[in-house]
Amino acid sequence: MKIGYRGLRLAATLLLACQTRLRVYGVERIPRSGAVLLVANHLGSIDPVAIALRIPRMVRILAKAEILTFPVLGGLARLGEVIPIRRGESDREALRTVVDQLWDGQAALVFPEGTFRRVPEPAAMADVKPGAAWLALRTGATVVPVGIWGTERVWHPSRGWKPWHRPHVYVVFGEPYVVKPRQGVPTKTAIAASAAEMARRIASLVPAEYRGHYESGEAVGAPSWDGAVVVHSTARS
Repeated sequence: MKIGYRGLRLAATLLLACQTRLRVYGVERIPRSGAVLLVANHLGSIDPVAIALRIPRMVRILAKAEILTFPVLGGLARLGEVIPIRRGESDREALRTVVDQLWDGQAALVFPEGTFRRVPEPAAMADVKPGAAWLALRTGATVVPVGIWGTERVWHPSRGWKPWHRPHVYVVFGEPYVVKPRQGVPTKTAIAASAAEMARRIASLVPAEYRGHYESGEAVGAPSWDGAVVVHSTARS
């Protein structure tokens, strides 16, 4: 890790210790080297920090471009080498940056939903977008699904947060896997299938009330993934 990134992690550790009761499980499942694409559900503004904090390697986080315009947060984001993406449009430059990072054997964190729900909507999963699935297929990176919950209450008064509260926050890293398209399957179908599998794996890591559109643990309204892609588990026996 770079010195600036280490310093940022230390500051974030102290901040989260004051604001949350963080519990992290399964971090040993993350490969220590090679291309890793972490994909997580998104519930609150501290999700990227809570997830990256305990990972024993540098993680490039894909985040909304507006964050770089904030006076203090923007400087911290640059120090952490956040990859900015313009939400609501196809940001090919950001995706190419992530592809280059993964091809270089780095780790990247992406939130396939793109954003998190705000009151009055429930704090739960929304539809995943195809970008993360495209990255997984394009790069062949090891995919690690991540489930997170409790962050919807941190710094969000509309969810009941109060400065003197320290909500429990949970992060669970799932089994790593690699996904490849089957021969002869159209690219669009393979991406949709990969996104469906990604959503199913993430949803299986969080309590039922946080699964939203994926309440059953299966991707709703998406084609069956096993007919379009091949999933190889990379879990150690």
